[in-house]
Amino acid sequence: MRQGRTIISGALYVDLEGVRARYECLRCRTTEGPVTGAEPVAIFTQTVQSVHRTRCAVPQENRP
Repeated sequence: MRQGRTIISGALYVDLEGVRARYECLRCRTTEGPVTGAEPVAIFTQTVQSVHRTRCAVPQENRP
């Protein structure tokens, strides 16, 4: 990644009132979730990005 440049590759949506979450990959246009409930949402938000990377169909350069 070039210095001063940011690439957004996904969006994590969390609804604290409805206690639900989903992740949308902007590279492959896939949605993970939604999940509901306090404990499932907590686990999902901590793991979804790394889990999705293992199954994303679009090659990703310089991913951590």
